Amino acid sequence: MRVATGVVLIAWATAAVPAAAQCGPGSYLAKVKARPVAESLLVSAPWLARHRTDPDLTILHVARSAAPYDSAHIPGARLVLLGEFTVDRDSILTELPPVETLVELLVSKGITNRGRIVLYGDLLGASRLWFTLDYLGLGNRAAILDGGLASWRGARLPLATKPPAPARRGVLTVHPRPEVVAQASWLKGHLADQKLVVLDARTPEEFRGEVAEDGIPRPGHIPGARNLDWTTTLEGGVFKSPATLRGMLAELGAPPGTELVALCRTGTRASLLYFIGRYLGYPTRLYDGSMNEWSRLPDLPIATGNESRIR
Repeated sequence: MRVATGVVLIAWATAAVPAAAQCGPGSYLAKVKARPVAESLLVSAPWLARHRTDPDLTILHVARSAAPYDSAHIPGARLVLLGEFTVDRDSILTELPPVETLVELLVSKGITNRGRIVLYGDLLGASRLWFTLDYLGLGNRAAILDGGLASWRGARLPLATKPPAPARRGVLTVHPRPEVVAQASWLKGHLADQKLVVLDARTPEEFRGEVAEDGIPRPGHIPGARNLDWTTTLEGGVFKSPATLRGMLAELGAPPGTELVALCRTGTRASLLYFIGRYLGYPTRLYDGSMNEWSRLPDLPIATGNESRIR
């Protein structure tokens, strides 16, 4: 397909999730054996300082508004707003836009078929963008800056307040992977699968249904889900060690090789758990509708308190 800008977009699959992709454990995802840690998905400030001027490296500062970027950013970084790569659909918040919209955004930021992509800024926003890139088949080229801008400042590296020159537009080919996006109907049908662990990234109070959440008419959680508050995976703004993270998952009944599904209220906090799953080598999906969708569907079960049984 050729769009008016002259950028060629080829080899994408349909954005709709086919029935064949929405299979449970026993699918190609569940057959993937436990893989080693994908160390390239996290980079340090010293690494980025050494590679910042590489001709094919793209640095993206992810934020909810322009203010943090305008205040200070890594030289050469380009601003991407959370609202540019998420949409609200049928009152369900933070959904994936059409593939062609995402490709146009990425091309406008200088991303082509070559080079690596480093994300930092709002950590949840950066995680959500990493998930989006992974959905497009670009996850293995993308990384998150561990510790974000604070780690860059801590290393006394240079900062900028003005944006770089406009990016040169090139060709970007994507291969969408709809199978990494879980659907409510699929999840309902696989809640009892022993090889599947559903991870809820919200706070314990939200998980138990003790606090009101915007857009959640039925507080609580999906029966059988395990609560893993996303903030507990970090220490001082830096991801905990792979061994520690694997231990946390194992305690929740998810040893290596288990298939994970991450969710939260709208799919933003869950994206960080999705990233961790992929970083640790777990076959992982994200339930993008999350509780914003699940709690609105009256035929879907809700549990409260610390209850985790399937009913």
